Amino acid sequence: MGSSGFFLICLLHSVIALSCGAFMMIYTNDFFVLGHGKETATKLSGSTPHDQLLIKTSDSFSGLLLFAIGFLLFMVAFVKDREFQSFFAKGCVILHVIMAIWRVYFERKLEDLARDLPRQVVGDIVLALSWVFFLVSKVLNLLLPQLGFSKVWVVVLRNWGFEKMGGMLAPNSSSTLALAESQSQQNQNATAQATKPKKKICCACPDTKKLRDECIVEHGETACAKWIEAHRKCLRAEGFNV
Repeated sequence: MGSSGFFLICLLHSVIALSCGAFMMIYTNDFFVLGHGKETATKLSGSTPHDQLLIKTSDSFSGLLLFAIGFLLFMVAFVKDREFQSFFAKGCVILHVIMAIWRVYFERKLEDLARDLPRQVVGDIVLALSWVFFLVSKVLNLLLPQLGFSKVWVVVLRNWGFEKMGGMLAPNSSSTLALAESQSQQNQNATAQATKPKKKICCACPDTKKLRDECIVEHGETACAKWIEAHRKCLRAEGFNV
């Protein structure tokens, strides 16, 4: 499986390249006015009709190449191989760094382009840092489990009664069952305390006890089942388990 970060970064770079490439092909003059200003754009467009057509064709072709790069980035975004993602990200970092070095070395020599040099170099560095961020996050995802950080967090979360389910934290089923059993036991203890007899069994239900004993002495135990059961009902009402 690939990384969602790689997909998002590729998609972002693709949108930037496609947009800029399309503007360079269709609105060449307006694009340079927006990027360099009207005065500089006029100088870069050439002085004769032939030069202007030649420069416009060259800029339009540059826009086509940039559009093709954006389309290529869009296709690469769907590649799921992790090794390819790392290789591609490293290559993009190198390309953006080379582009920034080229701007510093060549464009600073042209007075008309030197004013826009810092902004363009910063843009190249930001694009390179986006790929660096992806590479760093990938390395951390590989190192942290080896250092035991993930196991430690799993133990801590399980102690809190949570477990990881599909990338999200959900209540641990075993902890939930244990909690339910504990609450049930507490309810039973509370019920038992509420129904606990307030006197000893020998002193409870004296009336039914007297009738039972007299009947047993005179007629025997088998003939006094009615009084024995009556006494037991009285004891249960008092909270005794008989």
